[in-house]
Amino acid sequence: MSRAQVLILGSGTPNAEADRVSAGIAIAVDDQPYLFDCGHGIVQRVVQARDAGLVNWDTSDLTRLFVTHLHADHSVGLPDLLFTPWIHGREEKLVACGPPGLKHMARHILLAYEANIREHRAAHPSSERGYQIDAREIEAGLCYQDERIDVHALAADHGDLAAFSFKVITGAGTVVISGDTKPVPAFADWARGCDVLIHELYSSAQFGARPPAWQRYHARVHTSTAELAALAREIRPGRLLLYHQLFWGLTPDELVAEVKQGYEGCVISTKDLDIFDITN
Repeated sequence: MSRAQVLILGSGTPNAEADRVSAGIAIAVDDQPYLFDCGHGIVQRVVQARDAGLVNWDTSDLTRLFVTHLHADHSVGLPDLLFTPWIHGREEKLVACGPPGLKHMARHILLAYEANIREHRAAHPSSERGYQIDAREIEAGLCYQDERIDVHALAADHGDLAAFSFKVITGAGTVVISGDTKPVPAFADWARGCDVLIHELYSSAQFGARPPAWQRYHARVHTSTAELAALAREIRPGRLLLYHQLFWGLTPDELVAEVKQGYEGCVISTKDLDIFDITN
Protein backbone atom coordinates (compact mmCIF):
# COMPACT_ATOMS: atom_id res chain seq x y z
CA MET A 1 0.00 0.00 0.00
CA SER A 2 1.16 3.54 -0.71
CA ARG A 3 2.17 5.76 2.16
CA ALA A 4 0.34 9.09 1.98
CA GLN A 5 0.20 12.14 4.20
CA VAL A 6 -1.51 15.52 4.27
CA LEU A 7 0.67 18.46 5.35
CA ILE A 8 -1.12 21.71 6.09
CA LEU A 9 1.31 24.35 4.86
CA GLY A 10 -1.04 27.32 5.11
CA SER A 11 -4.28 27.29 7.11
CA GLY A 12 -5.04 31.00 6.91
CA THR A 13 -7.10 33.46 4.90
CA PRO A 14 -6.38 36.71 3.01
CA ASN A 15 -5.88 38.35 6.43
CA ALA A 16 -2.22 38.47 7.50
CA GLU A 17 -1.78 36.57 10.77
CA ALA A 18 1.25 36.08 13.01
CA ASP A 19 1.07 32.27 13.02
CA ARG A 20 -0.78 31.37 9.80
CA VAL A 21 0.12 31.88 6.16
CA SER A 22 -2.51 31.69 3.45
CA ALA A 23 -3.81 28.61 1.68
CA GLY A 24 -1.55 25.71 0.81
CA ILE A 25 -1.85 21.95 1.29
CA ALA A 26 0.64 19.26 0.32
CA ILE A 27 -0.46 15.68 -0.23
CA ALA A 28 2.65 13.48 -0.29
CA VAL A 29 2.44 9.96 -1.71
CA ASP A 30 5.56 7.86 -1.15
CA ASP A 31 7.41 11.13 -0.44
CA GLN A 32 6.32 12.75 -3.71
CA PRO A 33 4.45 15.98 -2.83
CA TYR A 34 1.50 17.37 -4.74
CA LEU A 35 0.69 20.97 -3.83
CA PHE A 36 -2.84 22.36 -3.68
CA ASP A 37 -2.81 26.18 -3.78
CA CYS A 38 0.20 28.38 -3.09
CA GLY A 39 -0.57 31.41 -0.98
CA HIS A 40 2.10 33.55 0.60
CA GLY A 41 4.73 31.73 2.67
CA ILE A 42 4.12 28.22 1.33
CA VAL A 43 7.68 27.55 0.12
CA GLN A 44 9.07 28.76 3.45
CA ARG A 45 6.70 26.38 5.26
CA VAL A 46 8.13 23.47 3.24
CA VAL A 47 11.63 24.46 4.37
CA GLN A 48 10.40 24.59 7.98
CA ALA A 49 8.66 21.20 7.69
CA ARG A 50 11.83 19.55 6.42
CA ASP A 51 13.99 21.26 9.04
CA ALA A 52 11.65 20.00 11.76
CA GLY A 53 11.86 16.42 10.44
CA LEU A 54 8.18 16.31 9.47
CA VAL A 55 8.90 15.33 5.85
CA ASN A 56 11.72 13.74 3.87
CA TRP A 57 11.09 15.74 0.69
CA ASP A 58 12.18 19.30 -0.07
CA THR A 59 11.27 22.33 -2.17
CA SER A 60 13.04 20.89 -5.23
CA ASP A 61 10.46 18.07 -5.18
CA LEU A 62 7.60 20.55 -5.73
CA THR A 63 6.78 19.76 -9.36
CA ARG A 64 2.96 19.48 -9.31
CA LEU A 65 0.52 22.25 -8.37
CA PHE A 66 -3.29 22.36 -8.40
CA VAL A 67 -4.92 25.77 -8.01
CA THR A 68 -8.49 26.01 -6.74
CA HIS A 69 -8.92 29.61 -7.93
CA LEU A 70 -6.87 32.70 -8.68
CA HIS A 71 -7.53 34.86 -5.62
CA ALA A 72 -4.21 36.13 -4.27
CA ASP A 73 -4.33 34.16 -1.01
CA HIS A 74 -4.35 30.96 -3.10
CA SER A 75 -1.89 31.99 -5.83
CA VAL A 76 0.35 34.88 -4.76
CA GLY A 77 3.12 32.42 -3.86
CA LEU A 78 3.43 31.21 -7.46
CA PRO A 79 6.55 33.30 -8.29
CA ASP A 80 8.23 31.93 -5.15
CA LEU A 81 7.19 28.39 -6.13
CA LEU A 82 8.72 28.87 -9.59
CA PHE A 83 12.04 30.44 -8.65
CA THR A 84 13.08 29.30 -5.16
CA PRO A 85 12.89 25.53 -5.84
CA TRP A 86 14.73 26.21 -9.11
CA ILE A 87 17.61 27.76 -7.14
CA HIS A 88 17.42 24.76 -4.79
CA GLY A 89 18.01 22.43 -7.73
CA ARG A 90 14.64 21.57 -9.22
CA GLU A 91 15.23 20.24 -12.73
CA GLU A 92 11.65 19.69 -13.92
CA LYS A 93 9.09 22.16 -15.14
CA LEU A 94 6.34 22.93 -12.66
CA VAL A 95 3.10 21.38 -13.94
CA ALA A 96 0.27 23.63 -12.73
CA CYS A 97 -3.42 22.76 -13.18
CA GLY A 98 -6.14 25.28 -12.48
CA PRO A 99 -8.98 27.44 -13.75
CA PRO A 100 -9.11 29.74 -16.80
CA GLY A 101 -6.68 32.60 -16.37
CA LEU A 102 -3.86 30.44 -15.03
CA LYS A 103 -1.93 30.52 -18.34
CA HIS A 104 -2.22 34.31 -18.49
CA MET A 105 -0.97 34.59 -14.90
CA ALA A 106 1.95 32.22 -15.51
CA ARG A 107 3.03 33.99 -18.71
CA HIS A 108 3.09 37.39 -17.01
CA ILE A 109 4.99 36.12 -13.98
CA LEU A 110 7.75 34.91 -16.29
CA LEU A 111 7.74 38.27 -18.08
CA ALA A 112 7.89 40.16 -14.80
CA TYR A 113 10.90 38.17 -13.63
CA GLU A 114 12.75 37.84 -16.93
CA ALA A 115 15.74 39.84 -15.57
CA ASN A 116 15.90 37.53 -12.55
CA ILE A 117 15.81 34.48 -14.81
CA ARG A 118 18.49 35.86 -17.11
CA GLU A 119 20.87 36.75 -14.25
CA HIS A 120 20.51 33.39 -12.50
CA ARG A 121 21.00 31.46 -15.71
CA ALA A 122 24.17 33.45 -16.41
CA ALA A 123 25.61 33.19 -12.90
CA HIS A 124 24.68 29.64 -11.88
CA PRO A 125 24.60 26.23 -13.59
CA SER A 126 20.85 26.08 -13.04
CA SER A 127 18.54 23.76 -14.89
CA GLU A 128 17.06 25.15 -18.09
CA ARG A 129 13.67 23.74 -17.11
CA GLY A 130 13.48 24.20 -13.35
CA TYR A 131 11.98 27.70 -13.48
CA GLN A 132 9.52 26.96 -16.30
CA ILE A 133 5.82 26.28 -15.90
CA ASP A 134 3.46 24.04 -17.84
CA ALA A 135 0.17 25.78 -17.05
CA ARG A 136 -2.91 23.70 -17.83
CA GLU A 137 -6.42 25.15 -17.66
CA ILE A 138 -8.73 22.34 -16.62
CA GLU A 139 -12.41 21.43 -16.64
CA ALA A 140 -14.49 19.41 -14.19
CA GLY A 141 -13.71 15.69 -14.15
CA LEU A 142 -10.45 13.76 -14.10
CA CYS A 143 -7.82 16.47 -14.56
CA TYR A 144 -4.56 14.72 -13.68
CA GLN A 145 -3.32 11.16 -13.33
CA ASP A 146 0.01 9.47 -12.72
CA GLU A 147 1.25 6.27 -11.10
CA ARG A 148 0.56 7.64 -7.60
CA ILE A 149 -2.65 9.67 -7.75
CA ASP A 150 -5.80 10.54 -9.66
CA VAL A 151 -7.05 14.11 -9.25
CA HIS A 152 -10.68 14.96 -10.02
CA ALA A 153 -12.06 18.51 -10.17
CA LEU A 154 -15.58 19.69 -9.34
CA ALA A 155 -16.82 23.19 -10.14
CA ALA A 156 -17.05 25.21 -6.94
CA ASP A 157 -19.18 28.32 -6.34
CA HIS A 158 -17.01 31.26 -5.32
CA GLY A 159 -18.97 34.07 -6.87
CA ASP A 160 -18.04 35.23 -10.37
CA LEU A 161 -14.56 33.72 -10.23
CA ALA A 162 -13.94 30.28 -11.79
CA ALA A 163 -13.11 27.87 -8.96
CA PHE A 164 -12.70 24.16 -8.28
CA SER A 165 -12.75 21.66 -5.46
CA PHE A 166 -10.36 18.72 -5.80
CA LYS A 167 -10.67 15.01 -4.97
CA VAL A 168 -7.33 13.20 -4.69
CA ILE A 169 -7.42 9.40 -4.90
CA THR A 170 -4.30 7.61 -3.66
CA GLY A 171 -3.47 4.00 -2.85
CA ALA A 172 -3.79 4.88 0.83
CA GLY A 173 -7.14 6.69 0.68
CA THR A 174 -9.03 9.68 -0.68
CA VAL A 175 -8.69 13.35 0.24
CA VAL A 176 -11.19 16.06 -0.77
CA ILE A 177 -10.19 19.75 -0.67
CA SER A 178 -13.05 22.24 -0.90
CA GLY A 179 -11.17 25.37 -1.92
CA ASP A 180 -13.23 28.52 -1.36
CA THR A 181 -16.89 27.82 -2.06
CA LYS A 182 -20.40 28.05 -0.79
CA PRO A 183 -22.18 24.66 -0.64
CA VAL A 184 -22.61 23.11 -4.10
CA PRO A 185 -25.47 20.60 -4.61
CA ALA A 186 -23.25 17.96 -6.24
CA PHE A 187 -20.50 18.17 -3.64
CA ALA A 188 -21.86 15.72 -1.04
CA ASP A 189 -22.34 12.85 -3.50
CA TRP A 190 -18.97 13.60 -5.12
CA ALA A 191 -17.09 13.60 -1.80
CA ARG A 192 -19.08 10.93 0.04
CA GLY A 193 -17.03 8.50 2.12
CA CYS A 194 -13.67 10.23 1.65
CA ASP A 195 -11.02 9.51 4.25
CA VAL A 196 -10.12 13.17 4.76
CA LEU A 197 -12.27 16.22 3.99
CA ILE A 198 -10.44 19.56 4.16
CA HIS A 199 -12.98 22.36 4.11
CA GLU A 200 -13.14 26.14 4.49
CA LEU A 201 -15.69 27.78 6.79
CA TYR A 202 -16.83 30.83 8.72
CA SER A 203 -18.50 31.11 12.12
CA SER A 204 -22.30 31.03 12.03
CA ALA A 205 -22.44 32.41 15.58
CA GLN A 206 -20.32 35.47 14.73
CA PHE A 207 -21.88 36.07 11.31
CA GLY A 208 -24.56 38.46 12.59
CA ALA A 209 -21.95 40.82 14.02
CA ARG A 210 -20.34 41.35 10.62
CA PRO A 211 -21.17 44.50 8.58
CA PRO A 212 -24.08 43.91 6.17
CA ALA A 213 -21.90 44.11 3.05
CA TRP A 214 -19.59 41.44 4.44
CA GLN A 215 -22.57 39.28 5.43
CA ARG A 216 -23.85 39.38 1.86
CA TYR A 217 -20.40 38.52 0.52
CA HIS A 218 -19.63 35.62 2.83
CA ALA A 219 -23.08 34.08 2.49
CA ARG A 220 -22.67 34.19 -1.30
CA VAL A 221 -19.18 32.68 -1.62
CA HIS A 222 -18.25 30.78 1.56
CA THR A 223 -19.57 28.01 3.84
CA SER A 224 -20.85 28.53 7.38
CA THR A 225 -20.23 26.16 10.28
CA ALA A 226 -23.89 25.12 10.17
CA GLU A 227 -23.74 24.43 6.41
CA LEU A 228 -20.53 22.47 6.80
CA ALA A 229 -22.03 20.34 9.57
CA ALA A 230 -24.93 19.47 7.26
CA LEU A 231 -22.51 18.56 4.46
CA ALA A 232 -20.41 16.43 6.78
CA ARG A 233 -23.48 14.48 7.91
CA GLU A 234 -24.02 13.48 4.29
CA ILE A 235 -20.38 12.87 3.36
CA ARG A 236 -19.30 11.08 6.58
CA PRO A 237 -15.57 11.64 6.09
CA GLY A 238 -13.07 9.75 8.19
CA ARG A 239 -11.78 13.12 9.43
CA LEU A 240 -12.96 16.67 8.81
CA LEU A 241 -10.09 19.15 8.78
CA LEU A 242 -10.92 22.85 8.93
CA TYR A 243 -8.79 25.38 7.05
CA HIS A 244 -9.24 28.90 5.64
CA GLN A 245 -11.05 29.52 8.92
CA LEU A 246 -12.81 32.82 9.60
CA PHE A 247 -12.84 32.79 13.41
CA TRP A 248 -14.08 36.37 13.88
CA GLY A 249 -12.94 36.38 17.50
CA LEU A 250 -13.54 32.72 18.34
CA THR A 251 -10.87 30.26 19.42
CA PRO A 252 -10.19 27.16 17.29
CA ASP A 253 -11.94 25.00 19.90
CA GLU A 254 -15.02 27.23 19.78
CA LEU A 255 -15.15 27.00 15.99
CA VAL A 256 -14.91 23.20 16.18
CA ALA A 257 -17.70 23.21 18.78
CA GLU A 258 -19.94 25.11 16.35
CA VAL A 259 -19.48 22.41 13.71
CA LYS A 260 -20.01 19.65 16.24
CA GLN A 261 -23.39 21.11 17.20
CA GLY A 262 -24.61 19.54 13.97
CA TYR A 263 -22.06 16.79 13.28
CA GLU A 264 -20.77 14.07 15.59
CA GLY A 265 -17.69 12.94 13.63
CA CYS A 266 -14.02 13.80 14.01
CA VAL A 267 -13.46 17.55 13.46
CA ILE A 268 -10.02 19.21 13.71
CA SER A 269 -9.18 22.89 13.40
CA THR A 270 -5.83 22.82 11.59
CA LYS A 271 -2.82 25.06 12.01
CA ASP A 272 0.24 25.50 9.83
CA LEU A 273 2.55 22.44 9.70
CA ASP A 274 -0.06 20.01 11.04
CA ILE A 275 0.50 16.62 9.41
CA PHE A 276 -1.95 13.72 9.04
CA ASP A 277 -1.62 10.19 7.70
CA ILE A 278 -4.21 9.14 5.11
CA THR A 279 -5.67 5.71 5.73
CA ASN A 280 -8.47 3.77 4.08
